[in-house]
Amino acid sequence: MLIECRTDKGKIRDVNEDYITVFRTNKYSLIIVADGMGGHNAGEVASKLASIGIRDFVAENFNKYEDIEELVRDAVLNANKIVYEKSQENNEYIGMGTTITCCLIYGSDLYFGHVGDSRAYVINKNEIKKITEDHSYVQELVKMGSITENEALAHPQRNLITRAIGIEEYVVVDTKHEAFSIDDYILLCTDGLTCYLNNDEIRDIVLEHGLSSVDYFINIANERGGSDNISVIVAKRGDEQ
Repeated sequence: MLIECRTDKGKIRDVNEDYITVFRTNKYSLIIVADGMGGHNAGEVASKLASIGIRDFVAENFNKYEDIEELVRDAVLNANKIVYEKSQENNEYIGMGTTITCCLIYGSDLYFGHVGDSRAYVINKNEIKKITEDHSYVQELVKMGSITENEALAHPQRNLITRAIGIEEYVVVDTKHEAFSIDDYILLCTDGLTCYLNNDEIRDIVLEHGLSSVDYFINIANERGGSDNISVIVAKRGDEQ
């Protein structure tokens, strides 16, 4: 498995509250992006806690599950429990939360878990397939036909999310199972990227630059304003698979 990743605090924020995780074993690879929120740097705490919580849950329980999609769901639910309980222990952490988008890569299968507005894509020469649906106010407007996808990019309330890890005791987790072909790229990213690039631009950059596209993405997002933290993971099957 070939994986490149990078995170950057952007040009405006003082702190990077994103957190990225790449974890490999001889059976699977796990990639995670998280975009934290909350005062007193609590977002930074939430994104790290959730990501590590998912990594550890999968590592400890991988051999106990026959259904890998269910494993991913339970890992994200466990991350929600960890962040929520931590927020109740410390006044500085009250209300903290984070998005989570993760992908467990197991042979020729991809298992996604998702809460929030970070995104997962599968990209090849034929298409860019958006795997996740944003849990956000503007996505609701798009679904209702009130605005277009391009209008959503510049909407003043585009950062308002409707679901997050750690905000409430219970959360609904979206999961998805996809086939992983030899020519496919997997892209996970936070909204610090997707608020500046549309899907066609993302596809073109990945197809032109491959794994090196992580650097191009960070640079372009910063050139266009860098108003948020930016995190990107790009993965591709290696020749050994």
